Amino acid sequence: MTAPALRRAALVLAAATLLSAAGCGGDGDGPESSGTAELTVGVLPISDVAPVYLGDSKGFFRDEQIELEHQVMQGGAEVTAAVVSGDVDLGFSATEPLIVAKSKNLPVEIVTQGNQAAATEEDAWDGLLVPADSPIREPAGLEGKTVAVNALKSMPELCVRAVLSREGVDVSKLKFVEVPFPEMTAALEAGRVDAVAAVEPFVSQARAGGARSLGSYLTGLQPKLTVATYFAASPFIAENEDVVKRFARAMNRSLDYAQEHPEEARKAVVAYTEIPRPIARVMKLPLWSSDLNPDSIELIAQESERHGFVEEKPSIDELIWDGAE
Repeated sequence: MTAPALRRAALVLAAATLLSAAGCGGDGDGPESSGTAELTVGVLPISDVAPVYLGDSKGFFRDEQIELEHQVMQGGAEVTAAVVSGDVDLGFSATEPLIVAKSKNLPVEIVTQGNQAAATEEDAWDGLLVPADSPIREPAGLEGKTVAVNALKSMPELCVRAVLSREGVDVSKLKFVEVPFPEMTAALEAGRVDAVAAVEPFVSQARAGGARSLGSYLTGLQPKLTVATYFAASPFIAENEDVVKRFARAMNRSLDYAQEHPEEARKAVVAYTEIPRPIARVMKLPLWSSDLNPDSIELIAQESERHGFVEEKPSIDELIWDGAE
């Protein structure tokens, strides 16, 4: 197991330990159910979370009497640990880590949609890329090859395994290596890997250097796949149900607004990330919608079990908050 993977496992274990010590309950110091509530949401420095920033700037959360603080973290496991331990109130994470967390009996519940795979391959904001001079012309050619993913046992790895297995690839012969998204283009060009499972803006960066796409591994699994969501810990929801409902209304409004106003979303991305403005102007944006698409969450759970990411898939009804739309 790599050092980053060990750190992720340690974070989840720490969250479980903290939760056990606290009896899985809050300390009574959560947001007030009436009046203005102060909420902290754990986010990642990526374009996917543009709606929460855009909605905040538009006053959607203030309309629900919520003062929102964005706490930037570096990965979904860190966000999950922070939410479960109560260090932040809500968080943004890929769907697969939440399924894994639920399978380990961590009390996480999906509150709203986060972002989705594109509706069509043409609009995909992800890609399974190979170098320009690669002899690999179709997914079947990846059997026995090395594929870079941003984290081992992650959402990209799961989707790549699922999509390639549909193409008849013996995925047990694939070798996955951990390469951060910003370093994938360099790894591909240097020949350290045969393919990379990238997302925007790194797809555009790699293709500008001549890389070719073998297709989308997100939309390829299912169009409009629920890639990530906003979630909270069950005890927090139980103690602050009215506030969580207000957050969900504001977040859903923000998701729909971002989808309808892509140029405003691009400006928001430039403001809170280090993505250069020229790239932000041309990169493909995620699909944002208030539709949670639970069928796709069930599909991810099924694939997680099929490919050994969990021993037994958790109940999706228990994973999704009762108040979620």
